[in-house]
Amino acid sequence: MAFAVAPPLRPPDSLAGWRRSPGATPPPRFAVVLAASSGVGGERAPPTFGRLREELLQLHAEADLTQSKANSARVRLVRLTEAAENLKKRAATSVRMGKENEAVDLLVQKKKLTKALENIKERIEVLDKLSAKISE
Repeated sequence: MAFAVAPPLRPPDSLAGWRRSPGATPPPRFAVVLAASSGVGGERAPPTFGRLREELLQLHAEADLTQSKANSARVRLVRLTEAAENLKKRAATSVRMGKENEAVDLLVQKKKLTKALENIKERIEVLDKLSAKISE
């Protein structure tokens, strides 16, 4: 297998800033060409043991990363659940003290937090499924 890298079509502008203007064309990219060795009749060479092992290690690393994202989301879920309970208690206290406007604001925050909790639960489910599929 051989790789070839072609130079960019034009040199980048030395005065260009980090951000492009909305209508500007993207900067030039390098062209990477991959030439696979062909067998008889144009068939590709069979994958080697080393390449298969490398792909397997990469898949395991991706599964571990996905599982770690799911675990981080679980920690966030617990923390936000506690925050939602705290907001509910504070709203009840505000009602008892006669601060209805503050209680309404706290309950609105709790509602937004509850929606975020639902999104996190869905994300955890998706990440768990993805991790299981990658690990297969």
